[in-house]
Amino acid sequence: MALTFRLPFATIETMAYREKMSVQDLHLFYGDFHALKGISLPIREKQITALIGPSGCGKSTFLRCLNRMNDTIAGVRISGQVLLDGQDIYGPTCDVVNLRQRVGMVFQRPNPFPQSIFDNVAFGPRVLGMHKSRSLDDIVRNSLEAAALWDEVKGNLKQSALNLNAGQQQRLCIARVLAVEPEVILMDEPCSALDPEATLAIEELMRRLEENYTIVIVTHNMQQAARASDWTGFFWLGELIEYGPTEQIFTKPAQKITEDYITGRAG
Repeated sequence: MALTFRLPFATIETMAYREKMSVQDLHLFYGDFHALKGISLPIREKQITALIGPSGCGKSTFLRCLNRMNDTIAGVRISGQVLLDGQDIYGPTCDVVNLRQRVGMVFQRPNPFPQSIFDNVAFGPRVLGMHKSRSLDDIVRNSLEAAALWDEVKGNLKQSALNLNAGQQQRLCIARVLAVEPEVILMDEPCSALDPEATLAIEELMRRLEENYTIVIVTHNMQQAARASDWTGFFWLGELIEYGPTEQIFTKPAQKITEDYITGRAG
């Protein structure tokens, strides 16, 4: 099957994009193990960036650095900078709760709470006190509409979220992230547990969300990276080997190891 791409890379290269986040010389250690080695990467605003590479190469570890989820792992040491709108999220003044509101995460497998659909989406706004200035009903509806789930569940918001199918559960988890009004959405292989139809639905949703959000996705699916992303970074053994417009990475990679991985000769 031929790969299809979002925009010709010659077009992308001539367009100016603001950097929403900027990673500069990022190193991460698990104890003595050097897991990420000097990663520098721009994350452009209201664009989709895909991270590809074999299992264990550091993609998900890197993704978790973008909202400090690795902080919870014992023995982790990080150096370098991760800037969000120019502010270092690892600086001493960073409010981690606020950071994780601004930079939300969607995980590999759907993880709805064992509560109603309504309460799943309303959970974050309640915790953050957002319902004091806005109607929870409006927040829930707007979030479900943005996640392309409202029409399927609007008649029974009180039903358990666990009764939804896997694709619906993943869109519910996206709605739960959207409800706290993030600026960046991180997705760690969000389609790996889904069937092809549900996978395409998530990809179409990402393209709509891109109009308002910056998205970073980890994926092992080369077709998905080609279809859904504007920019691609290729990771290998904890290093960022190559980064650029998606079509360029897939059709004219600068590094042989990138070509070998994409064509299945490596990894």
